Amino acid sequence: MPSVQSTNKKERLSFFVNQELSDKVNKISKQTKLTVSEIARNALQNYIEQIEKEKIDNELEAGYKANYDYYLKSQEEWKYADKE
Repeated sequence: MPSVQSTNKKERLSFFVNQELSDKVNKISKQTKLTVSEIARNALQNYIEQIEKEKIDNELEAGYKANYDYYLKSQEEWKYADKE
């Protein structure tokens, strides 16, 4: 029976930051006992999730605005449904 192998291949990213940001990251690294790489991965993941959430929120807002007249008419049609 073949063994299950993880395909979670890692890739190296390389970028420059200014001295102030480097100092702050290193300080946080010491305080949290996380590596600079872990902090960077977490920060990138959080940023990507934020961007994706904003995109979904914008798409939902556009959809609601595009269907506003339909929802308004539908609401008006049901206005007296429960009243006798």
